Formats: sequence, structure tokens, C-alpha cells
Amino acid sequence: MGMRSWGRSAGLIAALAGGAMMGAANAQPVNVSVGASTLGLGVQVSTALIPGTLDLAVGINHVSESRAGTYTSSNNAIPYNATLRLQTIPVLLNYYPFAGVFRITGGAMINQNRVTAYSYDPSGSYVINGDTYTGAEVGTFSGQLTYRRVAPYLGIGWGSKAARRSGFSMGFDIGVLFTGSADVQLNASNPYNNATLASDVAAAQANANARARSYKLWPVIGLRLGYDF
Repeated sequence: MGMRSWGRSAGLIAALAGGAMMGAANAQPVNVSVGASTLGLGVQVSTALIPGTLDLAVGINHVSESRAGTYTSSNNAIPYNATLRLQTIPVLLNYYPFAGVFRITGGAMINQNRVTAYSYDPSGSYVINGDTYTGAEVGTFSGQLTYRRVAPYLGIGWGSKAARRSGFSMGFDIGVLFTGSADVQLNASNPYNNATLASDVAAAQANANARARSYKLWPVIGLRLGYDF
């Protein structure tokens, strides 16, 4: 996690926690939880809008991982150094229809999930769209996968309502984030202005986006440990 990204995340977490403490001081129902899910590690603050029936929850999820390898397919062999960053900011409503711990959750998340990759290997080789190029011909090869900024969320879960009673609580969530198709951008610096290379990179990008159109949902499964004030 970069220092700037960590600073923004820590600042938001501090603001959320501070808001929760202020709510507790004013005798407002508040739950603060930390957890792990398919969206990363997260912190969440929820407060009762209608005690026992409806909660408002906000938070942040974040995790990042880097790795190196070679992307291979039927007509590509491209070395890469890639970083996956998952970061979402949920704003959700939890509805408890049966006056118990079962809840229906809906809302939206600011979706900053992305993958960035680059490669620079002048002595190596690349296969792009079925054609082979030297590393010197390609120059710096880069790519990025991003999603639309706001994604709706719908799911169900189990756990205590915000501040149903003081003490620790567990929560479990399962749902779907409607991300829409990812957008893939590929680029080669192409120092020799090779028109065939430029065409092959464009074709590889078009093929990647065609495959990305098949994946519009992000499954969410998570477990949280919280404290009710």
C-alpha cells in the first residue's frame, strides 16, 4: 500500500471512528467493526436510523498485492509486473425484516478496484496478437484495468443490529457488487513507431475488453467482528 493511499485510508478510518465515538457520547446506537472479505480488509461504522429495523453503515475496504510473471494466451506472451489494488468505500442500509439478526443490505460503493501493470525488458521478447517483437521494439509495455466509479450492492447478512446491546458481536455478509464490465487499457511506448505493433496492441486491448464484458459482478463474502456501543 502506498504511503499516500494509506494516509487517505487512515484519515477516513479515523473520521469514521471519531464519528462513532461522538454518536456513542450522544447515546446514539453505534457499531464499529473490522473484518475481512473478498473486497479486502475493512472497517465499518453503523448507526441505527430506526432502532431494531434499519441501520446506516459506512466504511472502507482495502488490500493490495504485487506480483511478476508472464501473461500467456493462444496469441500472447507478455511479461509483466502487476499490482492489484482493491479499495471500496461502502454506503449501505441494513434492513432487519424479522426483528432478528437476519438483514437485507443494499446501497452502493465507491469502487476504486484496479490492476496496473508494466514491463520493460529490452533484451527480452513479446508475443502480441500473434506477432513476435523484441523488447527494444516494444519499449515500455503498460496496462490498466479499472471499473466505473460507483457500483450498486445488494446482499444479505447475519449479525447484531447497531447497538442492540453493548458488547462484542459477529457479522457475516454475502452479496454481489454490480461493477459492470472492466475497462482495459494497453499501451506500448513503441520507440520505432512500428505501425504493425501499434495495431497489434490495439487488437490485444480490444480482445481483453471483449473478455471483460463477460464479468460484471463481484461476489462478496465477508466476516466481521464488531463492538456495539
